[in-house]
Amino acid sequence: MDENNIVTEKYTAVPRVAAAVSSIIGTRKYQQDSYGCIETPQGCLAVVCDGMGGLEGGEQASSLVIKSMLEDYIRLTEGDIRRFLRVEAIKLDKKVFHLTGDDGRQLGAGTTMAAVHILNGKMSWASVGDSKIYILRGGELHCIVREHNYRMLLNEMYEQKKITIEQYHEEESQAEALISYLGIGDLSLIDTDEKPLQLLEGDKVLICSDGLYRSLSEDRIKAVIDDNDFDLQRAARELTAAALRCAKKGQDNTTVILLRYA
Repeated sequence: MDENNIVTEKYTAVPRVAAAVSSIIGTRKYQQDSYGCIETPQGCLAVVCDGMGGLEGGEQASSLVIKSMLEDYIRLTEGDIRRFLRVEAIKLDKKVFHLTGDDGRQLGAGTTMAAVHILNGKMSWASVGDSKIYILRGGELHCIVREHNYRMLLNEMYEQKKITIEQYHEEESQAEALISYLGIGDLSLIDTDEKPLQLLEGDKVLICSDGLYRSLSEDRIKAVIDDNDFDLQRAARELTAAALRCAKKGQDNTTVILLRYA
């Protein structure tokens, strides 16, 4: 790998939860992904953000969200974690929206956010944008979030018979455009769990930016994790390495956090 494909890794052990991280810049000139994983008496919080808006904007947006969310979580002593995640998303949307450059002009930056919280085996989550959260349980990999993009709207309109299949295909070239992200300025679309998910012994949770799932199929992602079941950090590292190897037109920034409930 050249200097643009440096893997950044961290490993953190928390009560009943093991966490591993791998993040690569891919073939891009700069890294806009940011991540954080922290443990306090209130549980384990893991977050992945994928910034957008050019070199300055994307990096600032994603790193601001991670830094602010972890700082606020450290100060959290009690309360509903689902409410915390939702309030943080709304607050950080405004912060990112008002980011300015050296010339004082708004950067027009944005970032996705996928956050998971685990306490006493119960998992809550929040998602904005198209970073994803998966559960690997009993040999099956399940994505538990939606991609907040124009395709989601197109699918809804088509299912409700508001557009024809011809109209659907006419708009499909814009399907990957995000319709919700932190920095949009008036955030309204936030996905959260309806009730905490009870984790089972051996469950794994994967949080990732879109660089992973746009390069690897779900079957391939599952196979890489299964093949490295004995070493969580190696599994995280192999996921980003496999994404880089499989990239057809250059590899986006790619970040994964793997959590295992022991």
